[in-house]
Amino acid sequence: MEHEIIIVDKSTVTPRIKRVRIIKQTSDGLGRAIMEGVRHAKGDIIVTMDGDGSHRACDILSLLKGIYRGCDVVIGSRFVKGGKTLDVKHRKMVSYVMRKFASLFLNLRVEDTMSGFCAAKRRVYEAIDLKPVGYKINMELVYKAKKRGFKVCEVPVIFEPRKSGQSKVGFNLRGLKELLRIFVYALELKLRLR
Repeated sequence: MEHEIIIVDKSTVTPRIKRVRIIKQTSDGLGRAIMEGVRHAKGDIIVTMDGDGSHRACDILSLLKGIYRGCDVVIGSRFVKGGKTLDVKHRKMVSYVMRKFASLFLNLRVEDTMSGFCAAKRRVYEAIDLKPVGYKINMELVYKAKKRGFKVCEVPVIFEPRKSGQSKVGFNLRGLKELLRIFVYALELKLRLR
């Protein structure tokens, strides 16, 4: 299958990886990094995944199958039947609260609203205006895509413990700030301020 791999990188030392296109990130935050990658991508189907090793490349096929079955946006979900997270217990609890709040408040009917693993048709990105805050870009993508009538579905994936980087989620001040950011972000989406 013809494809391209793009890494949006903001490290001080640019990685050297064969057969991969490295884009030097000019903005801040994960959501904006994804938007930079989307702008450089050439394909009609765009798969986004975190760079911390928590998403398995083998699960990309499941996301693509969802696209080929008629979905416009496919979320790789840890929380649908067949999905699994190998994360630590406290992160599972915080994640549960965050994703349930977002799903109910925004009426998303999606189990894994905070997933960073997603496949979407290019035309979805072209049809909606995304103004992401951090890693919650897929929550905004799903919300705005559904509002425009695009079909969104979830497929099960295995979420592995991160191999690099630090989580913003936890029972600490940083985690509380992140919960507040999610609440404000969801409220802005609901009130069409974003």
